[in-house]
Amino acid sequence: MRRTPAVVAGRLLAALLTLVAAGCGQAPVRVTPNDFALDGPPRGHLTILEKWADPEYAPYFKDVVRDYERRNPGVTIDLQAVGDQPYKDRIAVLAASRELPDIYFSWPGRYARKFADGKLAADLSAPLKNTGWGRTFEADALDAFTFDGRTYGVPLDVDAKVFAYNTEIFAKAGVRRAPRTFPELLTACDRISEAGYTPLAFGNQYGWPAGHLLTQFNAMEVPAGVLARDYDGDGGGSAFTHPGYERAFEDLGQLASRCMGPSGTSVSHESAQTRLLYGKAAMQYLETLEFSYLSTKGGAPGTFAKSWDFFTMPAIPGAAGSPRAVAGGADGLLVANSSPNKPLAVDFLKYLTSRDQARKMVRDLGWLSAVKGTADAARLKGLSKAQHTLADRDMALWLDTRADDKIVNPYLSAAEAVLGGRTTAAQAVRQVREGARQAHRFRVRD
Repeated sequence: MRRTPAVVAGRLLAALLTLVAAGCGQAPVRVTPNDFALDGPPRGHLTILEKWADPEYAPYFKDVVRDYERRNPGVTIDLQAVGDQPYKDRIAVLAASRELPDIYFSWPGRYARKFADGKLAADLSAPLKNTGWGRTFEADALDAFTFDGRTYGVPLDVDAKVFAYNTEIFAKAGVRRAPRTFPELLTACDRISEAGYTPLAFGNQYGWPAGHLLTQFNAMEVPAGVLARDYDGDGGGSAFTHPGYERAFEDLGQLASRCMGPSGTSVSHESAQTRLLYGKAAMQYLETLEFSYLSTKGGAPGTFAKSWDFFTMPAIPGAAGSPRAVAGGADGLLVANSSPNKPLAVDFLKYLTSRDQARKMVRDLGWLSAVKGTADAARLKGLSKAQHTLADRDMALWLDTRADDKIVNPYLSAAEAVLGGRTTAAQAVRQVREGARQAHRFRVRD
């Protein structure tokens, strides 16, 4: 589960990759389809480093590795899994020493781009672009690892933010349907509050939940082209001047004042979630990866497990961005550019993301797969509906993985201040603009 922001340790990683790319004078690597073609049956040794060490998830990946080895007796695989923060630390050191494993995990967007720009990730365009394998993936998931027209990562799962809500509390408060517009959402919050419940359980102790909300609001309030330019740090003096950015902070402020409880900035997301599960709050803005926690097997009371549903962020009238935007992303795997086993690595990734394995992942882990047409394998409530819902949406990559690090940190700080009522939307945008100015001034990539 993605519980911590990928920007943590991002500056260290960026600095290391900058040294690698600039210090070695390495020429671009020429890639042809033959670089990924096996010469005979699969054979050799692979090293894989990923971040799904949780006992809920680790057995699935171990089983995939064992199955692949059984099918291919000439192959051995060393699979290592560590948690989020240990992974960030380890991959930064391995990148600096140029001792990356054959296959390694990456968050989407700018985090993955650092490896591509540092020439540490293999260009997988040949096996993925306009091929049968590539066409099996959801387009947004593949785009999350595509930079300047070249694809560097294989998406595995898809995650998105939605409002999970208690249908019984909605009924008691006289809210007869899921809100269809943002004003309807605010009105629903007023009614729920009048009925004696906290409308929206929210915990921002570690900063990233506010970043997810701003990911959503920015995508809805700002045109996609403007957003991409500014997130990349390429906007110069005009960065973050579109009025939609201020409106997004205003949206956040309205949501805080009319929907959130008074302690939202001081408690964790997980602590806030208990208020949803035990009938104290009507809604929570959470990830589809968290659906498992809303089941009795995941620890939810039976009364709640039977009476929840979800909806995506409703449309904002007059917004200049995409009304179909949804905050989210895709976890993926990269192949080391230095790997002598690229053909074997790609063959294993094809097996890992085959339709049968993708369906097994959906069934066993309760995750949404990046592979199309796998939702019907879901056992977990809400998962199949979520995949069908998201298929008609525009994925807005997490702010903390999409934007330049010098922009992310002031953004999260400004969001915290808006949530706490310590600053206005206009002041928050000025803080972000200063971060953008620094990003443009010190950017490495042309």
